[in-house]
Amino acid sequence: MWTLELRLALALLLLGLLGAFGLGRWTVRRSLDRWRPSMARTPLGFLRLLPVGRYADANLPARRILGLDRPAGPLPSAPWRPLLEEDQQAVQREGVGRARALSLPDGQALRWWLVPEGETLLLFVADAATDPSAWPAMRRLLGGMAHELRTPLATFFVHLEILKQPHLDPERHAQSLRLMEEEARRMSRLVHTVLELGRLSMGEPLVFRPVDLAAVAEAAAAQKQPEALARGQTLTLEIAEGLPRVRGDADALKQVFLNLLDNAIRYSRPGDRISVALRRSPEGVEAVVADTGPGIPAAHRPYLTEPFYRGEAADAEGIGLGLTVVAEILRHHGARLEIDSSTEGETGTVVRFVLPAEEGMP
Repeated sequence: MWTLELRLALALLLLGLLGAFGLGRWTVRRSLDRWRPSMARTPLGFLRLLPVGRYADANLPARRILGLDRPAGPLPSAPWRPLLEEDQQAVQREGVGRARALSLPDGQALRWWLVPEGETLLLFVADAATDPSAWPAMRRLLGGMAHELRTPLATFFVHLEILKQPHLDPERHAQSLRLMEEEARRMSRLVHTVLELGRLSMGEPLVFRPVDLAAVAEAAAAQKQPEALARGQTLTLEIAEGLPRVRGDADALKQVFLNLLDNAIRYSRPGDRISVALRRSPEGVEAVVADTGPGIPAAHRPYLTEPFYRGEAADAEGIGLGLTVVAEILRHHGARLEIDSSTEGETGTVVRFVLPAEEGMP
């Protein structure tokens, strides 16, 4: 489970992006609309405080932590409310954010962060319980996040300064806007993936049902096929007949195939072959994603599922979280990711996992 500091980092990451998008031709209000779907999924509580004791846009964690029964409405008469209103008045008066940690009579411990946003306030709130054993992983993830954000943010603000120049020619103006959009999309991918990883790591339940894994793999392969073709690669699908259904979350399992195919396509060369195979195994269904790319050096293989690890083959597109998310999803499904690779002779990488068959399925 992630620590409170990591959940704070997610909040600050979102706020930083909101601030960035609030500059130039974007407004904070439009940025909130853009990020609201991601905020709805973050393990950190989020809501907007309105005047006269009301709130809006409360996500599920915020409603759980604060005991709210709806996404919007009046604040309840809870022990924490006077302190929250005190902080709200201070932020509105001073125009700067404020943080507070508090212990309530019922034993609950909270920490929140208030940030001004026009006539309203953004409130991030978390249960203050921490898990000290998770601190090393938290530090690694925070370090990776800081490293990954440094370049796109620097590029973003450099081109923002360029756009402020008077008499800027139209071609340079368009180029700066394009580069800002590319870096914003990169940060967007980082936010989405980190929040997804946080949701999984916080133990939020997946929706387990009988799943036709063949249909899931086919949908993922069809989605990635145009990208493989554009890179001059061949993507094939081989599915054995009579496969049993597996028990799992279809959307999460599709993300597994998408992430694995994304890696295979990105690191393979023109002319390389990529394949997805499903076959029966004694435990259920074995899935294999293989490629004939350059392979992964042995020194890097033990670290491939660590957050932000990309080894020497890193490029500007990846964020080094794809295999981390895959491993976490498979862990929730009682499966383990196995990676074999060769950099000599017939080079390539083979990734496999086995999902248990749904009970009662042939």
